[in-house]
Parts: sequence; structure tokens; C-alpha cells
Amino acid sequence: MSRLRQTNKQRPGSLPAADMIRVFDGYGREMWITRQEWRDKILLANLEKVRDDADQLYGMLVSALQDGFAADIVPYAEHLWRTDPIPSRGATLLGIVYMEVGRLDDAQQVLQACIAAHGEDGVVLTNLAKVYSQRGDEARAESILWRALEVDPNQDNGLLWYAAIQQDHGGEAAALAAFRRVASLPRSWRAQLWLARDALQRGDLAAANALYTEALARAGRPVPPDLLMQMSGDLGNNGYLAEIIRLVEPHFDPACHGLAVGNNLIRAYHDLDQLDAARRVLNQLYAQKRPDWRETLSYWDTRLAQAGVTRQPEPSSEPLSVSLLAIEGPLWMRGELPFAQLLPAKRDDAPRLAVFGSTALLAQTPERAAAQLSDSPGRLSRAVPLFIAEQLHLATNAVGCAVIPWAEGHGFALFGRPYEDQGLCALAGQGDAAPAYVIGVTVDTAPSPWRLSLRVLRRADAQRVAEAQVQADAEDPGPAVAKLAEQLVGLLVTRGVVRASPVPRWYQVPVGRDASDYLLRLEQQLAVVCLNLDFLQGGDLYGEREMLDGLLQLCLRLPANQVVRMVLAQTLRQMRQARPEILAEYRNKVELLQRKHPLAGDAARLIEQALVETLGGQM
Repeated sequence: MSRLRQTNKQRPGSLPAADMIRVFDGYGREMWITRQEWRDKILLANLEKVRDDADQLYGMLVSALQDGFAADIVPYAEHLWRTDPIPSRGATLLGIVYMEVGRLDDAQQVLQACIAAHGEDGVVLTNLAKVYSQRGDEARAESILWRALEVDPNQDNGLLWYAAIQQDHGGEAAALAAFRRVASLPRSWRAQLWLARDALQRGDLAAANALYTEALARAGRPVPPDLLMQMSGDLGNNGYLAEIIRLVEPHFDPACHGLAVGNNLIRAYHDLDQLDAARRVLNQLYAQKRPDWRETLSYWDTRLAQAGVTRQPEPSSEPLSVSLLAIEGPLWMRGELPFAQLLPAKRDDAPRLAVFGSTALLAQTPERAAAQLSDSPGRLSRAVPLFIAEQLHLATNAVGCAVIPWAEGHGFALFGRPYEDQGLCALAGQGDAAPAYVIGVTVDTAPSPWRLSLRVLRRADAQRVAEAQVQADAEDPGPAVAKLAEQLVGLLVTRGVVRASPVPRWYQVPVGRDASDYLLRLEQQLAVVCLNLDFLQGGDLYGEREMLDGLLQLCLRLPANQVVRMVLAQTLRQMRQARPEILAEYRNKVELLQRKHPLAGDAARLIEQALVETLGGQM
């Protein structure tokens, strides 16, 4: 379990923010635990594990200090001070810890000893100045602080403290004069950023550019993250987007500069309508595998997808060309995966049933065809046929086939009113391969709760042989869909259309809210499958990580369920073709899943084989 950073994001429960710590597990799942639990069960144990690794120990101590655990980390800070190969780092941290717990004399002794033994260091001097300031000796503190800036003019805390002191003495003009004084020191670059901010606020872009150029020249390589973050933020806040690209992009390293800089770059590219460049930066940030960045990155994933849709030309007034994609049996058993051998054998004369959906009645129906991102009605209108076809195929003697319409050059087609019975049967085709029965599914989102209805038609004469309807919670439609499928199978058995068959032991469908999530993951897998089909033109894919993360969470909630693990394996396989660059982000998570939650049963070996073929190595 890792502690990455705190956030002001709303958390569950009633405990105040100060009493909670945000953590992530090995799968990237966010959790909140009490400060006391974090201290007793995680923090101290983690510090003990890394006590002899100075870099890791320092990082954990800084995080613990920021979280208010100064009193608990004194022994570990003292150990770092004695063993740190970077003496100024260990001395500074211990000095700060001592100040936090009120041991000013000890802090002064540690900091002065470091200077005596290793020479002047800007950060050490700044913290020594803080000791004197806490004692009330402001004149001595200011004198030492200026010396600290002469040694290292680019300390964030030291520079802003010095400017604040001068502002207290003489107002805003004195603060700017302080920045100019520091900027005149050799190697200074941070003060130039503050002077550039002032220039931007005055509308003097030329002066700001000159200061930024000077700062970049002095800063060395890699360029400090603080420099690029403040520069890109100030330029963006003042509307100079092209300058962000010109000045920041050549120096951007996602591993070094992270989300703070990358977020500003993505925003600039987005606002300049350079969506491919924005997507490139987004993927670079995703590749860093930071779960604490996920919310922001998902936001940009959606924003870029929305922007891509708005760039598409509006469909012409001519009728759209629509293709029909037929998916026989469970979607996750398509293709070359070995799962197909688990399917029950079907007789040559088995009845064939085609399930049509992609019809959603909306409270306000658009007047003309328009491109849009997939939404809840559209997703459900495709997920229900997939699920019903799966149920028919595995719970009866019939061949279940979901039929998905595709608007050529655009993507999934969604119809605003149901086909007439004759028209729906005509879509199913003619001849020996045509289905004996056609099932039309409609999602009516106008009422609350939603209404899901289906009709079963004999294809030969378009006669209705059965109908069913259920109400569905818009936020949790899974249980209603399962009920509708159960009613359908019962009606078809009663009317002699199909015979019930024993369900395979491994086929356990998620229930409750997990049923809704299962439907979502089916529809998302369909989107990946369609992107990989060369004969389908148009369409796009977004939210790929949310798809895989969501499937992982479903697998973790149902660790013994073979079906959801097969869905994960098939989605990963399809993603390898559609977005191969993101698979590396999930290999360790899938390995952990397989190791911590090994499956038993008929499908376990096949799932292992499929995952190894897709991700490589051993699961």
C-alpha cells in the first residue's frame, strides 16, 4: 500500500479531512484510512523497512512531516542525519523536525554543525534563519536569509520569505525590488519567474519572454519542474497559449515534470485545437502509472474525446450507410482465444435468434442525425442485446446472436424510434442462415424509472410471439436487464421456441450493482472490438484506462468469478491491437491479480494462457 499525496477531494464517511489519509493499493485503488491507523499499521512499518535506504527514507519522512507526524519520526530523522550521504539533506530535515516539535536549540546545533563540517548550503542557512525567526530575532534571521539566497538564490521558500519580509516593509514595490535584487545574483532563475509574472500582468509579453529565456538559460538541465510549472501556468492564465508550447514543450519530461506541467501543456494544446499533441502528452502521463493522477487524466481523456467529436463533419442530409455486425454467443469468446472450447455444442438445426437493440427513446429526440460520444442510453441499448444473446446461447439450445448497427464513417448507430415489425424482420435477412426469430429491444429513457421492452418476432411472417417489459434504475440497470433476460428465456421455453439447457458451471453472471458494471464492460469491449475490424469505417476509442481499471475492480470484487476474468483477458487481447502502448501499464496489476486471487475451475488454465499470450511472461 502506498501513500502518494493528500487531497481535498470529498471522502466517504463523516470524519474530518484532518483525520483521514489517502492511500492506494497495488491495483491503484483509492482508499481512506484514519491518521492513527496509518501511523500504527503502515507509516512506522514502512519507515523501518527503508531505514537503510537514504533516498527512500528521506522521501517517506518528508511526506510524514507534511502530514503532521513530526513527533513520530524524530528517531528516523536522526538516523537519516547520521547516515545520509547528502549531509545537507539529512541535517535540513532533522532541523525542520526539531523545529516542528519545539526543540529550537537542537535544530540550531544540527544546522550549524552541518555548515561547519561541510560548508555553507542555502537551504541549511534558510532553516537556520527560521530558528532565529522563531526566537524573535528577526534582524539576525533576515541577515542569514540573505546569505542563504546569495549561496542558493533559487530556494522557493527562502525567496518567497525574503520577498514577504520586504513587502511588509515597503509594499508591492518593495517585493518587486527584492525579486530584482535576487535576480541579479549569479545562477538566479526563480526570481526571474516572479518578475515575468509581473510583466505579463502589465501586458508586457516581450519583457516576460526575455526573463523566461534568461531563466531557462540559467536553470540547467533537466529544467526544474517548478520553473516549467510556474512559467506555463502564468502564460496560460494570461492567454499566451502558443508561448507555452514554444517555451515549455521542448523541455518537458513526463517522468521529471509530471502532472503539474503536463496538465498545463494538455490544456494549451486543447485550447489551440492541437488534439493529437494533447493526446500524446496525456499518454505520456498515463505511462507514469500514478493512480493519484487518474482523476485529472480521465477528465482530459473525456475532454479530448468530446473535442474530437465536435471536429467531425456533420452527417449529410443523405441517408446514412449502416452496416450490421453480428456477434454469435458471448462477445468475450470471439476470435482466437481458447475460451470457445468451453461453449456448449450446438446442433446444426438449433434455432437461431437475432437480438437487435441500438434503439433509445429520449425525452428530447434530436431533429437530425448528429455525432456524439457514447452516453448511458446508447451504451445500454448495445449492452442489452449482447447480454441477452449471451444468455440465450448459454442457457438454451438456441444460437444467440446480437446484431449491432454501425454508421459507416461515424461509429455506432443509435436510433430514436423502434423499427416496425416488418422492417426489423427484413433486416434479419433471408435464406437458410437467417434467424428463425428476431428480438427487438427498446430502451425508453423518457420516463423515470427507465423502461426496457422487447418483442419476439417470427421472421417468416413478422408475427409477435412474445413481449416483455421491465422498469430499470437509470443508475443501476443491471438487475432489471437480468430480470428481462430471465423473462425472455421463460417465455421462449413456454412457447416452444427454445429448450432450456444446463448452464455451464463456470458461467456465473454478476448480480446487483456488479451486474450494471458487467453490462458496461461488455459494451466497452464491443467498442474495442469494432475499432479493430478493418471493414468498419469511422468510430474512435477513448477512456481505455477506465475500461481496464474498471474491469480490474470488477475482478477484485468478484475474485472467484471466471466470467469476469475472461472478459478482462479478452479486453486486454483486443486492446493489444487497438492501443498496444498502454498494456505495459497493466501488466503488474494483472500479475498481482492472478497471484493473489488464483482461479479454480474449468476456465482457469485457459484464462492464464490467454493472459500470458497477451501480456507476456508468467502470470
